[in-house]
Amino acid sequence: MIKSACHVISVNLLVALFALAVAGQIERQPTSEPGSNSSTVAQAQALLSAGKIDAAIEMLRSLARSNSTDSTVNHLLGLAYYQKSDYARAIEHLSIAVRGMPADSRQYRQGVQMLGLSQYLLGHLKEAIPYLEQVTNWSPSNVEIAYVLGLSYIQTQSPNKAREAFARMFNIQPNSAAAYLINAQMMIRQRFEEIAEKELQRALELDPKLPQANFLLGELAIFRANIDRGIELLQNEIAINPAFGMAYYRLGEAYTRQLKWDEAIAPLQKSIWLNPYFSGPYIVLGKVHLKKGDLSNAETILRRALKMDQNNFSGHHLLAQVLQQANRLEEAKKEFELADRLRTSSDKEQ
Repeated sequence: MIKSACHVISVNLLVALFALAVAGQIERQPTSEPGSNSSTVAQAQALLSAGKIDAAIEMLRSLARSNSTDSTVNHLLGLAYYQKSDYARAIEHLSIAVRGMPADSRQYRQGVQMLGLSQYLLGHLKEAIPYLEQVTNWSPSNVEIAYVLGLSYIQTQSPNKAREAFARMFNIQPNSAAAYLINAQMMIRQRFEEIAEKELQRALELDPKLPQANFLLGELAIFRANIDRGIELLQNEIAINPAFGMAYYRLGEAYTRQLKWDEAIAPLQKSIWLNPYFSGPYIVLGKVHLKKGDLSNAETILRRALKMDQNNFSGHHLLAQVLQQANRLEEAKKEFELADRLRTSSDKEQ
C-alpha cells in the first residue's frame, strides 16, 4: 500500500527545498502567443524575478481570462504557484503549458520537472513518475531527480526500478551488491522493512563480506524484538567491519535489552572510542552504570553526553534518576522537569 502523502512529505524536507530551488530558476520565457499582451507578460516575468509573486499572478490571471490556452501565460502561472508551494494550481497551469510547447524547448523541460515534483510533493506518486522519468532521460546526472524518482518507486512498490534509480544516482551497477544495499537503506527510511530485508539478503548473497548489510539486518531483527538474532548479525558485522562504531553501539544497546549490563559495557566503550562525538553510546553507557549502581560514573558519562546533545530527553531523564538515587533531590527535580518539557516539545513537533 502506498504510504500517506503526509508521511511522504514529512520525511523528504530536502525534496521540498530542492523544489524551491527549481522554482527560483526563472528563465526568460518565449514571447506569448499572438493576441496576448507581450508587454504584460514581460512585466509579469519581472515581478516573478523580483519575488513579487502575488502581483505577478494577478497580472497573469487577467491575461489567462482572455486566452486560457496561452502556453507562456500558463507556464508563468504554473511557475508562480509552484513558488508559492500551491502545487495543485501549479499542476493545473503547467499541464496546459506543456501541451502547447515544443518538446525540445527549455521551458517544456522546466515545466515537466515542476510537474513531476509538484505531483510528488502532493503525494501523487504514480502521476509523478512519468514526468520524473522524462527528466531522468534528459539529465541522467541529476541526482535530486534520481533520488525523488527512487523514493517514488519505493512507495509504489517497484523495488527493481528503485534500485536502478539509486544505482544511477551513486554511479554503480544496478545488479551489484552495493546497489541492493543502498536500495535497502532507502527502503528502511521509508518504512518498507520487509522488502528491505530481501534486498539485504540478496546483497549478502552477492558479497558475503559487504560492510553494513549485516548491521542493517541486525537492526531489523532487534526492531522485531528478535534480540538474539540481532546480536548475532551485529557480531557478524563487527567481524567484517571492525572499525564501524555504530555496530558496537547497537550491540551494547541490544545487550541492555536483555538486561546484560556487564556484557554491554565493552561494546559501548569501543563505540565511544571509535566515535567520541556521538552522544548515543554515552547515554546507554550511563544507563548501564545507573543499573549497576555506579552513580558517579553514570553522572559523569551522562553529563558528557548532554554537552554534545543538550536537548536529549533520555539523557536528562536518566541523569534525574541518578541524582535522585544520590539523594540530590533538588537537582533531580530540575532534571525531571527539563526532561518533561523536552518530551512535551518533541510530542508537539510530531
